[in-house]
Amino acid sequence: MAEERQVRDGSVSVFQGRVIVTDESGGGQRAVLEPGPGLKLYVNEIEVTGPREVSSKDKIRIELQSKPGQAEVKVNISADGLTAEARLDLIPETRFYLEDSVPRQHLILSTREELHLPQVEARTIEQALREKGVFVGIDQKAIQALISQDTGKAKIVAKGKLPVPGQDARIELKFKARQQMLPDEEEHKVNWRELMVIPTVETGDELAIKHPPILGKPGVTVTGEPLDPKVPLDVELVAGEGAKVVNGGSRVVATRSGRPVYSRGKLEVYPLLVAEKGVNLASGNIKFNGDVLVRGNVDETMAVSAEGNIEVAGDSTHANLTAGGQVYVRRNVIGGIVRSGGVDVVHLRMKESWGQLVQGLEDCATALTQISKHPELGPAASRQGWGRVMSRLLDTKFAYLPPLVNEIAGAYREVAGIIGKEMDNALSSFQQAVSRRGVLQINGVHQIWDLVNQARRIVNDLKDTTEEEVSFTANYVQGARVEASGDIIITGKGCYQSYLYAGRSVRLEGIPGIMRGGVVQAGERIVVSEAGSPRGSPTLLKVDRGGTVVAKKVHPNVTIQVGTRQHKFQETEQGIHARLDREGTLLLY
Repeated sequence: MAEERQVRDGSVSVFQGRVIVTDESGGGQRAVLEPGPGLKLYVNEIEVTGPREVSSKDKIRIELQSKPGQAEVKVNISADGLTAEARLDLIPETRFYLEDSVPRQHLILSTREELHLPQVEARTIEQALREKGVFVGIDQKAIQALISQDTGKAKIVAKGKLPVPGQDARIELKFKARQQMLPDEEEHKVNWRELMVIPTVETGDELAIKHPPILGKPGVTVTGEPLDPKVPLDVELVAGEGAKVVNGGSRVVATRSGRPVYSRGKLEVYPLLVAEKGVNLASGNIKFNGDVLVRGNVDETMAVSAEGNIEVAGDSTHANLTAGGQVYVRRNVIGGIVRSGGVDVVHLRMKESWGQLVQGLEDCATALTQISKHPELGPAASRQGWGRVMSRLLDTKFAYLPPLVNEIAGAYREVAGIIGKEMDNALSSFQQAVSRRGVLQINGVHQIWDLVNQARRIVNDLKDTTEEEVSFTANYVQGARVEASGDIIITGKGCYQSYLYAGRSVRLEGIPGIMRGGVVQAGERIVVSEAGSPRGSPTLLKVDRGGTVVAKKVHPNVTIQVGTRQHKFQETEQGIHARLDREGTLLLY
């Protein structure tokens, strides 16, 4: 019996990238090879796309496929042109690798897929920048950092140059305002009221010099566009009375002796008037366009008016002191009226009233305009006369206007002689327009609108004229009315039954520092050691919204008001701070 041959199928395997074919024997099946994804199969240089019988004699070639990646450089220039950002948008390349396989009669070739980010060179990024017009301030280190990162985030790769700002012209004053001289450390007793020095100058002294503006240096954008620096502001030296501009506008010198002042952009030298024996019936009242120094007292019913400062070495008793600048009374103020800041104090005190007047006149003019346009009321008003129509409105809807105008006019009457002619004429026009005496001389609605515009101009002008804050200082105040556009400072025992109004603050800094009775009103801050009395003297401490009241001790019948919020104390309390919170609630702590 013949020996039987062993039947064995052919097989195909892959090892280390080589395809190995083993032929069949004994009538077994031939090996079959089939291409898988990511490759092309060639048998005897003919591409095979499906199953194909192969033998060891066949030439088998595998061509691995790949999908190319993509690198895109996106450049963005900032709105100001000072920076350029670059971002790499990378689509990875896909590469296929032939997988090993054990011998199989029917083998489907398999591959392994790997992703590779495309390599980006610095010149590619530089080319992208050039295409966007970027050629200034390119940062090679930033480009290399962009290439090495794989986050896909933008990175600044070019920076322009900011313009170097110039310097505005400035005025250098060669004098200082009222300054405090510090005592020697060894001194034990110091009279602080004597340590204030008022600067003085002589004819020919230098008051100020002008430092001219300095131009800046231009910058450049990343695209090479020039960036011009801001043009520096220039200022002009302006000299008023007692001073003159010299050296082509670069210096100001004094033309008389006195006190130098720089106010509202103008340099002046105030002359000094000295009342050696005080102000009394023998000397008469004083009205002076500079500073006044009273070496004695200001007696009852006397008046001192100065455009500059007033300093009284003694007492002021039932007198009237009005200064455009500071008022300093070394001793006591008993009765009378004192104003520091002159007409500016009235401006501050009447600020709210002026606003009400502007609104009231505007509403009244609007009502008259509506009447004039009415098909029946307009002709009737013209026949009767607009003065009669205005009178009716002032008797009804706008009855508050006449007393409001009288209040404002009365306040400025207190500083008559130092208010400007324009203000004086305006107040007269307002009074004539809203007076209830007889038939008003009004020819038409336009006349009221003219008053509205006039009032608006005054309110706008007042915003500029109340910027300078000047102060009042005295040892003690009793039964007086004191107003200051800046601070009121009491250096002695305190204040009794008086009205104090300060645009900024009221401070009772002496010992014991008592405010006993009366009204204290300030724009920002009130500081007292003690307010009221154990017997309940009515006392009001009032600040504007946003202000603060500080009192170490508060007695019954003392009212603290911040804005429109009030609190009246019923018993003695210690350590009071009062202010409004963000919601407008009065806080006492």
